[in-house]
Amino acid sequence: MSSRDAWQRRLGPLYGGAVALVHSTPWRWPAEVAAEPRSAGWLVALGLPIGAAAWAAAALCRAVGLPSSIAALTGLAALSVASAALVERGLAERIEHWERWDRDPALAADRTARAPGVAAVLVLVFVTLVRAAAIVALPPSKWLAVLVTTAVVGRWSAMVLQALGEPISDGDTRRSLVAAPAPAWLVAAISAGVLALTIAAVGKAGILALVLAATAAFALGLQAQRSDGALSSPAVATVAAAGELAILLVATA
Repeated sequence: MSSRDAWQRRLGPLYGGAVALVHSTPWRWPAEVAAEPRSAGWLVALGLPIGAAAWAAAALCRAVGLPSSIAALTGLAALSVASAALVERGLAERIEHWERWDRDPALAADRTARAPGVAAVLVLVFVTLVRAAAIVALPPSKWLAVLVTTAVVGRWSAMVLQALGEPISDGDTRRSLVAAPAPAWLVAAISAGVLALTIAAVGKAGILALVLAATAAFALGLQAQRSDGALSSPAVATVAAAGELAILLVATA
């Protein structure tokens, strides 16, 4: 029996979660599932424990007497760490792609230059500062709901983009938010759950955040299809960044 089959028997219905865990977080075990396709449902569901872990880090810092602002920033940093900085790395790579396209469209397809340029660094710093200001502005009583919702909506945005576009088959084996495109019924079911979670976390204004996230997914996906002819893992991460930012901004309103 292969290791893959053995893990499927051991984990049963949780096998898809193990695959998504290895692919979209720093977790490395079981390594045998690294080549498996990722389930969109599990990719989104992992936002729940990731957000909860980020809140636990913030709550721990506050419990030991650190200022609330430092605790909040620690929670935001833990959110990135728990997702292996996939959103931040992908956003930087996508901005670098656009920068190369502006210089010469023929260079846009070159994926050998991974170091982010000046524009990518500036955009990433700006987005990070806005995210930091948003989380610091929230009262500690909202940290759990907002951090969990932020992680879930970011991953939901990535799922929506991949449900709209063609499957990504770029041969990139690195960790990413890439998943197998979900059927319409699963997208609808997950979206309903995300909507309920978002409204519970930030109120009816959460509907606006989801609309903004879905709009960003459509617009950025359309741009990727037109300029590149296909979606890519950095494009997916950029959409996830937009979804996370939308939740944080709406939560502070």
